[in-house]
Amino acid sequence: MTNFCWPKKARLLKRAQFLTLSKQGKKLQTDCFIAIVLKETAQNNRIGITISKKVGNAVERNRIKRIIREYFRHNKQNISGPKDMNIIGRKGLTTLSNRQIIEKLDKLFSKIAAA
Repeated sequence: MTNFCWPKKARLLKRAQFLTLSKQGKKLQTDCFIAIVLKETAQNNRIGITISKKVGNAVERNRIKRIIREYFRHNKQNISGPKDMNIIGRKGLTTLSNRQIIEKLDKLFSKIAAA
C-alpha cells in the first residue's frame, strides 16, 4: 500500500527554502497555476503552496490549498526524482469547482513530471 502521510519532510517550511527555489528554480505555467521547480535539492519531493490575497478571501484560499495538498499527497509518487516545488495560485481559481481545479492540477503536474 502506498504511503499517503503528509510529514514535515515533504513540505517547504522556511522562507529561505522558498527564496532559494525562486532564485534557482525553473518556472512552469498553466492558465491557473505557476510552478517553480528545482531538481535534486532534497531526498524526496517537497511542496510549498502560495496563494495570494488577490485570489480570494481566506475561506477560498484555504479551500484551494487543501485541494492542492490532497492532490500532491495522492500523486507524489508519480513525480520522478527528488524535486522541490512551489505551487502558486492565480486569479480565477475561486470560480472553479473542485473537479476543475483537480483537472488543472493534472495538467500542471504532468508538466512538472516531464521537466
